[in-house]
This record gives sequence, structure tokens and C-alpha cells, in this order.
Amino acid sequence: MSTVHTTGTIAGAVEGRLVGRADLAITGLAGLDQAGPGALTFIRDRGFANQWRESKASAALVTEGVAVDGHDGSSRALIYVKNADLAMVKILGALAWKAEVPAAGVHASAVVDPTARIAPSARVGPMCIVGARTVVGEGCVLVSRVTLGADVEIGPGTTLHPGVVVYDRCTIGAQTVLHSNVNIGADGFGYVPAPDGRGLLKVPHIGTVSIGSGVEIGAGSCVDRGKFGATVIGDGAKIDNLVQIGHNVRVGRCAIVCGSTGLAGSVTVGDGAMIGGAVGVTDGISIGAGASIGAKSGVMCDVPAGETWTGLPAAPHLDQMRTWSAAKRLPEILRELRRLAKAARASGIEVEGAKIAEGKQSHGFGGID
Repeated sequence: MSTVHTTGTIAGAVEGRLVGRADLAITGLAGLDQAGPGALTFIRDRGFANQWRESKASAALVTEGVAVDGHDGSSRALIYVKNADLAMVKILGALAWKAEVPAAGVHASAVVDPTARIAPSARVGPMCIVGARTVVGEGCVLVSRVTLGADVEIGPGTTLHPGVVVYDRCTIGAQTVLHSNVNIGADGFGYVPAPDGRGLLKVPHIGTVSIGSGVEIGAGSCVDRGKFGATVIGDGAKIDNLVQIGHNVRVGRCAIVCGSTGLAGSVTVGDGAMIGGAVGVTDGISIGAGASIGAKSGVMCDVPAGETWTGLPAAPHLDQMRTWSAAKRLPEILRELRRLAKAARASGIEVEGAKIAEGKQSHGFGGID
């Protein structure tokens, strides 16, 4: 924060209820455990509130209803708001650094096809390439080294960061952000065995990609074009870094897809669904509106709307918790089975499966102590 604010001015900006000093200078933002004097932090629940006494922060945004013990209003300040996370977003937005963008117009080093249409207020930066018949809307920013193929459409106010590539015939809506090295419209991954059995035949992908308005796609992510028809990213969807979206996938409105996730071909993600990091979704699967998929899950069947699934293979979360709980007890259960098998044999009773219980399986893993 280059400008010094006070706890009083911040409370006014977020329409908060100030408890404590109004004249404390706030010069930075930090988490509770890292904050020092002059820092503003946030407390969203009781777990965070318990850390306030030990924190060095000068002030905190606190969600109304959360009790904060050990607060000394003579030396620090709490600013109570309806939602601490939303208030912090507002503060961050006001203080965010402004990225430098190229001047309006087309940079001398850019290569623009004569048939392309660049809006007067658009900014086309160094070493960008704009293909034939491509349209770049009002207020668009192509920061640098952006490549747009032929017949591409970029909606008003959209920003493409360095290294973005948009292949032929793909469309991107208004106020969308593509971060560095995003690739839109490469071929989908499709091959079939050759008739002679000696190779693979590439399946042509003649479709497109259609990205809605208000979308944000993180650095290094890829959205493949459809085999036929379009791969579609709905309005307001947020896609993290290093995400792979296969051909003919449909991501719904305001859905969230976290980093390192892979969506295979023809997957459907419903409106408002949330997919955690490093999730794999097999082709043709449907994830319902409002559903949540836990990190590192492997989704191999349809997920109903509104449900939370986790694990590999993914299943309803409560079912997985029961399975994991039982699995943790397997060594104990096997030890008990082995004891019972030995007792039964000593009594002259042969128990089916006794060899397994005693760890004498043919796979050679040995017994469990």
C-alpha cells in the first residue's frame, strides 16, 4: 500500500462497525500469523478469532457474530462487517496495483492482416499477430506476443496477457481475461487405430471454441476446439492455471475449475459447480449444477446436482468418509481375524479364508503384525 490509510477511513470504506482506535495507520495487508504493526488482517470465523490475541496486526476485519477474545481497544482495532472476506475483496480491489498496458492503437512491431478490424480504443502491444478477418473489440488489450488466428472475435474490454494464442474461428466474449500462455482452440486429442493395425489415425477437429463474457482463465491453461460444434466456457466461469479442457466440453455459468485439473472430451460442468485442484474427469461425464468435487478426485460417473464427491474413484463424500474410516481399521481387523483363525484351528475347526487372515496370500505381501 503506497498510501497510508487509518482504521477509521477503512471502516468508513467498508461500512463497518469500529471497535477500538480510529487513528491507527494501516500500511499493509497480511494474514493473521504474518501480520506486523501497521497491518490489516481479517477474521472470518472462531478459528481465526482464537489467533487474534497472539497476532501483531494493528487491525482486523471481522465477520459480525464472531466473538474475538483478548481484544485491547486502546491499542488495536476491530472492524465488524457482514462478511470479512467480501470486505477484504473490496479493500484489495481499491489498493490493487494497476498493470501497465500498451498505448491505444497498434504497436509498430505488431503484424496485423489488412482485413482485420481493430477498434480505435483497442491496444495491440509489441510483437502481436492478428490474422485475417479477425475482430478486436473496443477497449481490448493485447499486452504483447499475443497471436490471433483468422476469423477470431474478441469482445469489448477483454485482456489477453503475453503469449496467449487463439486459433482460427474461436470467439471470446466481453470483459474476459486470459492470462499468459493460455492456448485456445488447439486440436482435441483424438486418434483411432489404423485399419492395418500398424498405427493411429488422427481424428480431425473441425469445431471451434466459444468463451463467454466475464470469464478468467489462468496461465498455461488449454481449451481444445470441438471435434464438431464448439467447446463452450459459460459466462463468468473461472478457470485456474494449468487446466486442460478437452474437445466439446461445456463449462457452465460461474463454474470454478481449480489448477491442474483435466476435463476429458464432452464433459459437462453445470452452472455454479466447483471442481478442486488436480481433479481428473473421464470423457462424457456430467457434473450437475452446484456440485462440488474435492481435490485430486477421479470422476468416473455422473455427479448429481448439488452433491459433494471426493476420492478415487469419486463417490459421495459421506460414503467416502465411511470407507476411509473403515480402511484405517483394516490392520486391526486383520489382526483380530488372524487371532480368531488360530483359535478356531486349535479347536479343530477349519475356517474358510484363514490363510488370508493369517497373511499367507499368494501375492507374497506377508502378514500384518
